Amino acid sequence: MARTARTPVPPRSSSIAAAVTCLLLVVSRDAITSAAASPKAPASTGGCIAAERDALLSFKAGITSDPKKRLSSWLGENCCQWSGVRCSNRTGHVIILNLSNTILQYDDPHYYKFPNVDFQLYGIISSSLVSLRQLKRLDLSGNILGESMPEFLGSLQSLTHLNLAYMGFYGRVPHQLGNLSNLQFLDITPRFYEYPPMHAADISWLARLPSLKYLDMSYVNLSSVVDWVRPVNMLSRLEVLRLTGCWIMSSSSTGLTNLTSLETLVLSENTLFGTVIPNWVWSMKTVKMLNLASCQLSGSFPDGLGNLTLLEGLNLGGDSYHGSNSFEGTLPSTLNNTCNLRVLYLNENLIGVEIKDLMDKLPRCTWNKLEELDLSYNDITGNLDWLGSQTSLTSLYLSWNKFSGHLPLLIREMANLTTLILHNNNISGVISNQHLSGLESLERIIMSCNPLKVVLDESWSPPFGLFDVYFASCQLGPEFPVWIKSLNNCYSIDVSSSGIKDELPNWFWNLVSDVANVNISHNQIRGKLPDSFQGMSTEKLILASNQLTGRLPSLRENLYYLDISRNLLSGPLPFHFGGANLGKLILFSNHINGSIPQSLCKMHNLGALDLADNFLVGELPHCLPTELKPSTGGSFIHSTSLNIHILLLSKNQLSGEFPMLLQSCQSITILDLAWNKYSGKLPEWIGGFTKLDHLRYLDIANNSFSGTIPQSLPCLKGMINEPENLETWFLFEEALENGFGAFDVFGLFHYSISFVLQGQQLEYSKGLVYLVGLDFSSNKLSGHIPKEIGSLVELVNLNLSWNQLAGNIPYQIGELHQLTSLDLSYNQFSGEIPSSLSNLTFLSYLNLSYNNLSGRIPRGHQLDTLNADDPSLMYIGNPGLCGYPLAKNCPENGTSQGQTVKSHHDGSFCAGLSVGFVIGVWMVLASLLFKKSWKFSYFHHFDRQYDRLNVFLTVTSAIYLQKATRFKDGRS
Repeated sequence: MARTARTPVPPRSSSIAAAVTCLLLVVSRDAITSAAASPKAPASTGGCIAAERDALLSFKAGITSDPKKRLSSWLGENCCQWSGVRCSNRTGHVIILNLSNTILQYDDPHYYKFPNVDFQLYGIISSSLVSLRQLKRLDLSGNILGESMPEFLGSLQSLTHLNLAYMGFYGRVPHQLGNLSNLQFLDITPRFYEYPPMHAADISWLARLPSLKYLDMSYVNLSSVVDWVRPVNMLSRLEVLRLTGCWIMSSSSTGLTNLTSLETLVLSENTLFGTVIPNWVWSMKTVKMLNLASCQLSGSFPDGLGNLTLLEGLNLGGDSYHGSNSFEGTLPSTLNNTCNLRVLYLNENLIGVEIKDLMDKLPRCTWNKLEELDLSYNDITGNLDWLGSQTSLTSLYLSWNKFSGHLPLLIREMANLTTLILHNNNISGVISNQHLSGLESLERIIMSCNPLKVVLDESWSPPFGLFDVYFASCQLGPEFPVWIKSLNNCYSIDVSSSGIKDELPNWFWNLVSDVANVNISHNQIRGKLPDSFQGMSTEKLILASNQLTGRLPSLRENLYYLDISRNLLSGPLPFHFGGANLGKLILFSNHINGSIPQSLCKMHNLGALDLADNFLVGELPHCLPTELKPSTGGSFIHSTSLNIHILLLSKNQLSGEFPMLLQSCQSITILDLAWNKYSGKLPEWIGGFTKLDHLRYLDIANNSFSGTIPQSLPCLKGMINEPENLETWFLFEEALENGFGAFDVFGLFHYSISFVLQGQQLEYSKGLVYLVGLDFSSNKLSGHIPKEIGSLVELVNLNLSWNQLAGNIPYQIGELHQLTSLDLSYNQFSGEIPSSLSNLTFLSYLNLSYNNLSGRIPRGHQLDTLNADDPSLMYIGNPGLCGYPLAKNCPENGTSQGQTVKSHHDGSFCAGLSVGFVIGVWMVLASLLFKKSWKFSYFHHFDRQYDRLNVFLTVTSAIYLQKATRFKDGRS
């Protein structure tokens, strides 16, 4: 390297030179003295400070699972070279620790983010991290590292960047975070589906973070915070504020007026404004992105939008899960001032205007800038001719409107378009090669549920990389479309209900091997299943309602959703199911025979199993318990590895007693064993201490069960209370409709469950969370209805018809206020009809025919409106009844007062069972403590004695309860 010529220095006096020399000597002496007097400098090994290396290794020791070996490089002396670790080149201190997990998000802003479970670290966050005194950036997002956010993180006072998002934390947000005075970035967003959520009653500590520029506390419950605006308003440097779904119910009238640097404001999924957006929002003229989606706002679109002249993105939409807004009419004329607008979401409002009127309100200055437009779910009318002028659009969502006419050829001019979603409209005509020829960026095309005919050449190959192709309920047939063969790089293909009446081509199974989600259901496709599903990468495969034959092959491990219902499959189920990750298996209405194999017990992730309407025989397999774990009440229960929520086995030839396997399936929600050959008595454990807490629907109709209705039945918690976390139930229901995953997120097909309700066979695909019922009809049950049945207040359907039940109809049935269908016909009930039935205001079906009932028929409320064509049919076959609607008059002194029984909702019946059980267990344990030989014998023979003890305790608790009830009522 060439040297730079030095500038000549003029000569200086000797006194100046001497002074400089003395000064240098003094500075050098002081530096040496200071170094000698200071604490010992940190030892450094190969660029890594030893103490900090030890701290990182302690952190690693707290990691219990690292499925992708992300910490495998954490070996050797130099920690600065470890994955995720970065050190300062000057000091050697660790300044960055980034072990963030990949956050999966479908390429669409409408979908939630989910951590990639394949890369999640599991364990705890070691307090050793406090030794990293110079750490500036800590990112552990997307991992599962403990239950609550550690307080000691507040000791890392050099931090400028802290990201703990999507980590599954719950509990209180630690106020110690307020000690991080240098913090510029803070994201503590929990996973939105975690329950209970993270919460904070006081966020005043935010005011101690004066440097903060980015704050995301979305889905942290702030409902207890008295004034959330005050501390947030003190963050004068804040540029991004995200508080989605924080249960914020109100806001200060002054608003966030001090945030003069704010560019992004996200307050979606809150109800803090009432129905009108306050004026302070429109005074925040620095805001570029404004998201007030799902805030339950209503009225006209506010004129104040025009004040936000820098606005680039506006979201006033909503969704079916979190709710929506209800803005009406067209956009305000003041929107002409927003010439920077690039993103506009107005989905799920009440716009209901002609599309031309709406587009005319968009400022012309934005037409060549608008990139994303969502007007879905708005009842907008008109045609699509205006699309030719929107050449800058990358994402267009117009689903669930009333658009009509043909798809214009000008759409091919939209070269930047990546997402085209037009499903559920009335768009007609033909889609041809010409329409798609210029869409060189297209990744997703969703045209389902339109009267369209798709005519693409057999040799057509898309000039773009399609990710999703949805043409469900369009016209593609009758021949199987050959152009689908070219979509082997797709993620999802849906051509269900598309009029295909053809033989399944040989190349189809090769296509399935490469595509993750395939739906060809509801056609008339012929063909045979392959001998094996091995080698296929498909995750969700929907072949339902076709004419496919063959036997079900063994399933590949990655397959998560399989529906081959309503086909012509035959033969037995595979002896080795495979499919360890299978979440939903739907095979109803086929010709499958044989027994259910033992390998079912290895399907640990199976959430829904539907084998109804086949020719299955034998019993359910007896799965061995994988563990013996304590229940919340201190008792012990067996638990198998099954986690089934829905089990549908009706219309087969299954036999034996009530399946013991179900005693351990505590997640089960809907159970249908109807139309089989089951027999024997119903076990007490159905509602006993085994706690089938989630069971909401039990159907055992048309079997040969005998004996009495279990006294423990009224203890089924799922029929007493609403689900503890209704949001989880909504997610579960949505998962049912969408296949327990992202497949068919647009609801283009639905899975239905069939029940007998109101005397008719009905199919339900929505509202399953509210379908609560008991159907014990057409069996050989005897005895009486337990009066405690009145505690099952969530019941919607109760059918005990065609049995041999006797005694009085309990007065407490009138406490089942949600009941819509009650069928007690063809039994031997006697006495009067309880007048409490008139309290059932939702009742729409009643059948008490063919019993031995007597006395006056009660009237009033809903009873007078039932079966309007011939109300006497509800009571026919009871010669002792009189009064309206029968022709037989009652004597003048006839009564219909029924019983006057006090309502009991104190849970004493179920509590009695629990008390009896606990007392019995402690008696046994006390004996074991003082008798060593008994202890040895007991544990040696535990498995053999467990079932005998179970029966003994159940009977004992029932006797105890009966005695307690007699004593309480004053009877001996």
